[in-house]
Amino acid sequence: MLFVLTGRGPTALKNLPRRRLTFQLLQQACRDVGIEMMITTPTNVNGKRGVCHGWTMGESAQTTSWTPKIAPMSGNVLYDAMYLRDLKVHRKAYKKVLASAQKQGCVVFNPKLPAKDELLQLLTAVDNVSENRLSRGLVPASYLHVDVRQIKYLLRKAEQSMWLKPVHGSGGRNMLLIQPLCDGRYRVRGDRFFDRQVSAQWRESELVRHVQQALRRRDYLLQEDIDLLQTPDGRRVDFRVTLARGGTGEWEMTAITARYARAGGALTNFHAGGSIQSLTEVNEGTAQALLELGCTRQELTQIANCAKEAAERISAAYPLVGVLGIDVGVRRQDKAMYVYDCNSRPGRDILTDAEIARTMRQIAHFAQFLQSQGKRV
Repeated sequence: MLFVLTGRGPTALKNLPRRRLTFQLLQQACRDVGIEMMITTPTNVNGKRGVCHGWTMGESAQTTSWTPKIAPMSGNVLYDAMYLRDLKVHRKAYKKVLASAQKQGCVVFNPKLPAKDELLQLLTAVDNVSENRLSRGLVPASYLHVDVRQIKYLLRKAEQSMWLKPVHGSGGRNMLLIQPLCDGRYRVRGDRFFDRQVSAQWRESELVRHVQQALRRRDYLLQEDIDLLQTPDGRRVDFRVTLARGGTGEWEMTAITARYARAGGALTNFHAGGSIQSLTEVNEGTAQALLELGCTRQELTQIANCAKEAAERISAAYPLVGVLGIDVGVRRQDKAMYVYDCNSRPGRDILTDAEIARTMRQIAHFAQFLQSQGKRV
């Protein structure tokens, strides 16, 4: 049995079409590999009795109704599909589910990844870490746990723009792109900086004031900005590579998506006003998109390989990670490739139906693999 832990039950799924489609496709994929599947929520897991209350879909592929079901946790696997909004609603119950699953011998896969600072260190060779600085390698040059004094110093000596990024967060929220100017001023841009759009020039005193306010709320790192590929009209572009593990535990790319910043925007995130183009299939549309970016199919394969290398490093440290969305930036000057974000809850909105189906097939096979291996958390 595969339990799928989510924040909403079947009634709410009627208003969440992408999530509903995802679970329908996963249900079909599970049937194809010969395992049962049911969705459940944290409040429907009875840890004391060691059972899950949930819902399963009818036998027909055309059926979209869910029926109640109860199953024991022991010896089964649970796919953690809790997104940030779900976690905020079910924080306490979610922690109890993880503890109950471990106690009952139920394998939980796809755990929430650690904060950005830990991930960056994981993706950087240990001998490159010195005084909180991560040297350029698979990731852009980064400085961890920075304070105002360090930020001022690093920006003064920087020869390019740098990102002020919260250690905890997703979707491009609360980030600021800072470009030092020659007259002691700074050009700053933030599409989702504490619920507002920022595009201005600040004196150093203004920058310090805003940075101090941000640091009081959370921990930050400073990361070198990559001069990304651009469209002919000047929009920044990066690549989201979606990967999932299958029946042998190996990673496979299930989608690659070009993400375009809005005109004048710094962030390429879809929910920050950007746009997307699937590059997974070879067709006239993808060929035209690559041509406009000056990018070849071979380079697209290299982007996928860069993401796969990052995924393999992550799963070596966290062996129950099952799906990842990895953001890869390509530098215009020399086509150097860098990973600058990893997400174990990649968004469904930027994937086509076929890409979701491919990802769900991988997840079903990985669940079967884990059950056959008898792994324990």
